[in-house]
Amino acid sequence: MGRRKRAFRPAALARRALFFVAGALLTGFLAIFLNAVLGLYVPRHFAVSIAVGVAVAVTLWLLRLANHPPLLLAKVHPLAAGLCAGLGVHIARFWLR
Repeated sequence: MGRRKRAFRPAALARRALFFVAGALLTGFLAIFLNAVLGLYVPRHFAVSIAVGVAVAVTLWLLRLANHPPLLLAKVHPLAAGLCAGLGVHIARFWLR
């Protein structure tokens, strides 16, 4: 017989919420900072895509080091997630032009 999963405790839910908010803030701040820096060297269209991709990859890597990866992205490599995020931003910006 398999073990039954325990219900989430309030402390575990609070910890997940804390890491979710911290990860979202880190991604946002990194994307803004990297966009400003990269905007000096490459065209703005590419700077945004690269900044978002790098920000997502760095955030997932740091969350994985803290043993708190996002629930749906626990098995995804950070570089793959960053590449997909950057490509998604690039395509969205191209289509919304």
